[in-house]
Amino acid sequence: MEKHMERLPFPAKVFRGPGALKHVGDFCRTQGKNAFILGGKTALLKTEEQLAASLTEAGVKVVATEWYGGECTMENIEHLAGAAAAQKADFIIAVGGGKALDTAKAVAAKSKLPVITVPTIAATCAAATPLTVLYNNKGEFTSNLFLADCPAAIVIDTAIILATPVSWLIAGMGDTLAKMYELRAAASCMTPTSLTISAVMNGQICYDIIKRFGGEARQAVESQTLCGAFDSIVDAIILAAGISSIFGGDKLRNAAAHAIYNGFTKIPATHAVAHGSIVGYGNLCLLALEGRADAEIIEEITLAQNCGIPTTLKQIADLSDDEMRLGAEASCKAAAMSCMPFPVTAEMVLDAIRRVDALAAR
Repeated sequence: MEKHMERLPFPAKVFRGPGALKHVGDFCRTQGKNAFILGGKTALLKTEEQLAASLTEAGVKVVATEWYGGECTMENIEHLAGAAAAQKADFIIAVGGGKALDTAKAVAAKSKLPVITVPTIAATCAAATPLTVLYNNKGEFTSNLFLADCPAAIVIDTAIILATPVSWLIAGMGDTLAKMYELRAAASCMTPTSLTISAVMNGQICYDIIKRFGGEARQAVESQTLCGAFDSIVDAIILAAGISSIFGGDKLRNAAAHAIYNGFTKIPATHAVAHGSIVGYGNLCLLALEGRADAEIIEEITLAQNCGIPTTLKQIADLSDDEMRLGAEASCKAAAMSCMPFPVTAEMVLDAIRRVDALAAR
């Protein structure tokens, strides 16, 4: 029997802790002499002084610093790849949140350069994964771009992440909880393998960490106190969730919760809400779609409330009936919804939303 060859990319190095950014230069000089930095505007301002000091000490030159463009679009990726080539960059340093990091990873892949990710918020596992989520200029989800390699290094400075609004950590917990809810659902109709089992079990690890430390980590950000619970949640959001995504690969990555997020990006009123906050609410809708008992859904609503994750649609946006239907119909067309173990219709999504909102109101 012919054996199927699996190629599993993993991040090569991880630096995590308060002040981790000071070590970026030591690693970067192993990648070359010329650094091309790109990221979000706020993220670049918050990190530029420490980045410059570390790189200068290591003898690395910053050939350019660029804003990623505000949306992770193919147009921005093409433009920045051209800029990296023009500046003769040896590697990319990506700074910021999910869209900035995803843009940089795609730029690095197109340019055939290594990328070092520096997440300044803990809102997704984008810093670790070989995946870029693409949008159009309106902020609507379009597709996933699967990459051959993970970042060469991840630099997680927990002091920088702690100093960001708590809403980002809440979004990260919502996105990370999806690793359990979605992968459990999607894997139920797949033939088990060592990789699918590993993906699902890592999703369970993410869930267990958030259930144990989520509330305490949220309080740590609100009080600006570094502690073990906060470190654990950051690890779950970026590293454990990233590993689950790597093991899941292209076929076992998400399901209804991300499909609902993807669908609701068609509604401008939701664009101000973080990806993970909508996914976190989508997790509860997924449970309703599965027909799980009220008691189980209420238990998961309680966990979401403890973490600060939205548990009603109105906490995300006050939508009209037409907007709700538009979002529901678009979510059913999203590729992620096809990972559910049964067909899902727009009416089923609307019924799930109504049921979750009614249970949350208790």
